[in-house]
Order: sequence, then C-alpha cells, then structure tokens
Amino acid sequence: MIVSATMTAKNQVTIPKAIRDLLNLKRADTLEFVVTDEGQITLEKQESNANLWDVVAQQEKEYGSIDTPEFDWGSDVGTEVID
Repeated sequence: MIVSATMTAKNQVTIPKAIRDLLNLKRADTLEFVVTDEGQITLEKQESNANLWDVVAQQEKEYGSIDTPEFDWGSDVGTEVID
C-alpha cells in the first residue's frame, strides 16, 4: 500500500485516514518516528503505560512544582456563630 500526504507551509503533515485506521490512532496518541542507519523511517504508535502520577512527575520535572506554602490562619478563636 502506498499512501501520500503533502507537507504544509508550517511543516505539518496530516496522517491519512488509511494509516490512522491501520495503526488504530486516536486523538492525543503519541507517535514515534524510528530512523534506521540506512535512512529508512517507520511510524509507530507509542503505547502509553504512564499512570497519572508518572505524568505529574514528568510535568513537575519539566515545569517545576505547583505546591504553595500553606497559609497560617492563626490559632482558633472559638466557636463561630452564623446568624
């Protein structure tokens, strides 16, 4: 099977439907381009084994922590009465 696609002015290529169906690609799937020493390039769907905490750790490594210090409200005064 030979399938072709055209590169846009922004160097983007739409993956043809026949290839998307063949690889069972869905929105937000990650693709892997494998280049051999001979210059042959293959396209593979990268299987996602990451759980939520792996993603959080990766994002924290890339963008830093979003933790903020806990605000000190002071000591409790007593029972609050709301009218």
